[in-house]
Formats: sequence, C-alpha cells, structure tokens
Amino acid sequence: MKELKINIEKCIHLLKGFNINYNTMVGSRTCALVNQINVLLPYIRTKYPKISDILNEANNEINHNGFINAYAFGSIRATIRILESLEQTKDKKIFISHSSKDKGIVEKFTDNILQLGIGIRNEDIFCTSIEEMGVKNGEDIRKHIQTNIRNADYAFLLISKNYKASEICINEMGAVWAYDCNVRLYLLPDVDFDKIGWLCDTRKADMINSSIALDALHKEMIEYFELPDKNTWSRQRETFISYVNSIK
Repeated sequence: MKELKINIEKCIHLLKGFNINYNTMVGSRTCALVNQINVLLPYIRTKYPKISDILNEANNEINHNGFINAYAFGSIRATIRILESLEQTKDKKIFISHSSKDKGIVEKFTDNILQLGIGIRNEDIFCTSIEEMGVKNGEDIRKHIQTNIRNADYAFLLISKNYKASEICINEMGAVWAYDCNVRLYLLPDVDFDKIGWLCDTRKADMINSSIALDALHKEMIEYFELPDKNTWSRQRETFISYVNSIK
C-alpha cells in the first residue's frame, strides 16, 4: 500500500536528528510526530495489529507533563524502524519458462516488454536461455531453477510447439503451478488455442502479440511493483509486436 509507505517515511523524516534526554521539553517537532503517527495508525491496524497497539500506547505517553517520555520515544523509534523494514520494496523476481529454441522471441520479450517497457531490472529476471539472466558456471542447474521458481513474484510460460515437445519445459510448468505465483501463459505464433489441449482448461492463455493482453500486463505489473509508468511503453510494445508478427 503506497499510502502506508509514504506515512512511514514521513515519521522517519521527523525522527531524524531527534535527540532527547530526560529533560527535553515537548515542542513543535514532537507534536508534529504525534500527529503523523495518528495518521499512520489506521494504515497499520489491520496489517500489523500488535505493532499498532505498541505504537499507539507509546504515542499517547510521549508527553509526560510537558516533557518527552524517553521510554515512549524509544518505543516509537523502534516500531517505526520495524515498520520500515517490513515495508521495504521487495525484489522483483521474474521467472520465464520457455524453450531455448524460441530464444529470439524470449529476448525481445524481456528487452522490450519487461525491461524497457515496464521497468523490471535485468537482475530480477531469471531466464535460462539468456546468458546474463540464467545459471552461472558451477551452479546446480536443477537447484537454481527450483529456487528461482519458488522466489518468483511472476512466472511467464511462453508456450510454443517447441515448449510442448520439451520434457524440461513441462516439468518447469508443473513446478511453477505448484508454487502458485502469478502465472501468465502466452502463446507464441506457431500455436493457437485449439492446439494447446489441456493447458487451455487449466489457465487462461493470451497470444503474445496481443496489444490488449500486453497492456493489461503492463498496468498490472507497474501497480504490483509500484513502478513509474514509462511514456515509452507504447513504442516498446509495438516494437515487440512487429517483431513477433514478422516471424509468423
């Protein structure tokens, strides 16, 4: 929740450089902190009820006959730090399941759609056929793939004839569904809805060159990861779609 993070940041700003002792009087900055915590509390009551109770009690006790209650102030500082840690933006982990024989489309999808279009960082994407996004020398490939599937926020299954013919890809698909992350199925140009069999009965699939489907993905991911909406999205989407259509 963006409002929660904003209000935590405001509390942190007020706490910076706030040094007190047992004789520090309540002043305008203390009052501003109390008011900001009162604004913050409704955002954390449901999500962090115990922290909310501690913070509320400390906030009510910070003013002790015109002097700052050092114990209450310490509780406030500690709980705000805990909230900051809990609400830190999580890493953007993307897993792409695909056939290595479809590397061309996969590269364009990661470049134009995920990175340049949506704003996902290169290091947050796991894709075995792209050297800088795959398994490093000396790593156990099976364990590495399993770890990246388990930690993924989103998993993309790029379905093609090559994918359907690959035992490794089908195994990856099963692992992705077992971990139940945000799974998205996209059909490459050489398959259609009539040719994916039981897949269509299990999850909704979209054609990878559908501007409607890609726009929906763009909107969903920038909201999920709280990313800025780039004004280059339309151009990157059209560049990708043109490439896909050229290889039909």
